[in-house]
This record gives sequence, structure tokens and C-alpha cells, in this order.
Amino acid sequence: MGFYSIVDNRAWTSLKVVTEEFKKFSPIKNRENNRIDLDGAKFGISSWYSSYKIVNKWMGRVYHFKWNCIIEDQKPNQEYSIKLKYGGLISGKEPQFYGKNCDSLIKLLNREQELRDICRTIDFEKLELTYSTKEKAWRLEFWPNYGDFIWILIPPVRYFRKPNADEIEKTMRLVKKINNVIKKGEFL
Repeated sequence: MGFYSIVDNRAWTSLKVVTEEFKKFSPIKNRENNRIDLDGAKFGISSWYSSYKIVNKWMGRVYHFKWNCIIEDQKPNQEYSIKLKYGGLISGKEPQFYGKNCDSLIKLLNREQELRDICRTIDFEKLELTYSTKEKAWRLEFWPNYGDFIWILIPPVRYFRKPNADEIEKTMRLVKKINNVIKKGEFL
């Protein structure tokens, strides 16, 4: 067992701890290396999982916590990509969705005040919604500001932050809200 294996195991443990916080909303279906699947059926989500994106740094590693949701949808006939632009509370600007080929969906998302409030309070590093005509599904990928595992060799630091009850509830509302906007199909 190598040195990074020990660090990876600690990151895996923190991934399990963070994802376990969401069990009361959605039961865990499967655990495999660097991925935990939840049951999103009651929300109309065919696949929902948490995982880490590993970024190697000099003398350390950062494991970015991320959620992925797959929402099946047969209606669109072209590829879409929508991203959230938000510089945090310090920027003084409101969260805004932007993208190409999907102005009507972007307008709907930007009109949803509850959705923008959630984006403001959780402060996502990344939130992206893409549609694949090949898969006939939307992929919602977001990296919240909770759950990251950080390991630094010198000085020796190991850190991760569990989501609080408010962040858990808002994460669930975010997934439901985006799913509802997509399912209505008013943007086509």
C-alpha cells in the first residue's frame, strides 16, 4: 500500500461521510471506488451519484466533491450546455445562467428566484447542465462548496467539511427545481 493509497482511503471515507448525510432523502444504492450511487427515482432522476475529482498539487492533493444527476428526456433534438456564472457574495453580482442554443431555458432558469437563492447560498464552484442527443438525457453536474477533501504534506494538513442541514436541504431543492423546469419542457 503506497502513501497516496492512505490519502485516497481517507478521501474515500470523507466521500462516504458527506454522501451519507443525504440518505434520509434518497437511499444509497451502490458504493464503488470513488463513486456512491443514490436512488433518485422518486425525483425522476435515472442516475444520481457523488464522486471526487482529484487534483494533484505540489506536496498535496485536492479532492473536489461533485454531484452528477442524469435526467432522461426525449424531447430536445439538439445538444445544449448551460453553466452558472457567479463570483460569490463578494462580487456583488447575482448568479446567472448562460449558454448557447437554449435561450428560452436560460430565461426560465434565471427567472427562478428560489434557484438563484440556492446558488447564492451554497456558492458552487461549478454548476453545469448539458443535454446529449446520443444519450437522450440531461446531465446536471455541480461542485458545491462542501465536501472537498484537502491533504497537504507540509505543513501536514488534512481537511474536509460536511454539509450542514441547510445545505443538504438546499441541495435537494436545487435538484428537484432543475428537474421540474426540464420536465415541464416549456423551453422547447
